[in-house]
Amino acid sequence: MKIILLGVVIVLLVLGIRVLRRNRRRRKKQILPFKIPHDAGINTIPLLGKEEIALYNLLQLVVQERYLVFAQVPLWSFVAVDAGERARSQILRHIALKRVDFVLIHPGTCLVECVVQIEHESPRPGEPEAQRIIESVLNAAGIKLMKLQAKKSYSLPDLTARLELSVEES
Repeated sequence: MKIILLGVVIVLLVLGIRVLRRNRRRRKKQILPFKIPHDAGINTIPLLGKEEIALYNLLQLVVQERYLVFAQVPLWSFVAVDAGERARSQILRHIALKRVDFVLIHPGTCLVECVVQIEHESPRPGEPEAQRIIESVLNAAGIKLMKLQAKKSYSLPDLTARLELSVEES
């Protein structure tokens, strides 16, 4: 009987020590402020490349006040996933790091009406699969997708026609 009692006391003591250690680690993680290591460097980089800036400016001219034009927008930020917990997690995992080049947002509803993607001549590794995921999400959400070539020069009337905007609308 004494041996069983001693065993129970030892087990409770070990479990108590583990719980205390775990709680201390959690408190330390919450208390410590964010610090950038001394050997780390953080610098600014351009959000858009030269071709992207040219297309952005052209898009701004074409849509004028009809749409707001945003660049490099995360896909998850403008779609809502309505599904069961497991399916929702799986979808969000796939779209988590995907970004679209430009979104055209209706200023009244603040909803994305069109996504403009730039097609590069030589896609990076994994880009075709990422593009396929983006296209399937946009299709499911009912958002129009327009693809533009990176190196091609577009005129205002050509881009207006591609966006299906009439002269009166833009």
